[in-house]
Amino acid sequence: MNLYYRIFWSTVLILASILTTNKTILASTKNTSLLIDSNNNNSYKSLVEKAENLAKNTINQEFKNNPEITEITITILGERQSQIVPILRSKISRAEWQKNAEIDNLTRYFADAKYLLKFDNDNQDTPKTQPQTPDSSPQIPAPPPPSPNTQPIVPQPSKKSPTPPTSKPPIFPSDEEDSEIDD
Repeated sequence: MNLYYRIFWSTVLILASILTTNKTILASTKNTSLLIDSNNNNSYKSLVEKAENLAKNTINQEFKNNPEITEITITILGERQSQIVPILRSKISRAEWQKNAEIDNLTRYFADAKYLLKFDNDNQDTPKTQPQTPDSSPQIPAPPPPSPNTQPIVPQPSKKSPTPPTSKPPIFPSDEEDSEIDD
């Protein structure tokens, strides 16, 4: 009877470990990408604030609705004038979120998105004007055109034929000279 008792409990323990292992496997990471339309935004700053609020609300909702999720990676994309660019990406665990529900420290902001979405003239509060030049600004006269007498001199090819070389061709020893040198 002792043998059956041991087999029973070892089977129960094996099944319990398998079930708890599968439970930890079910805990997962969720990757989410969301797109916001930024054609109506006047500034890049307001677009980033809108993206941060959307990320916070989405993370809060995912952790509340899905208890098996242990970590969320969320990417907020912005669309403006047919350009789609990532604005921010947050990666946060459930423990970090419960400790502090702010994503600022755990978020990567894509600074180039401002220029890719053509927010580079972000000072729309003040209209950009071209600096006015006074009418009495000094005028620099253009240089005078060259006169016909001052045409550049272009070297002309010489009409002489080249002179033949004055050096003598090299003299190589012949077989006849080699026969004179006998020991």
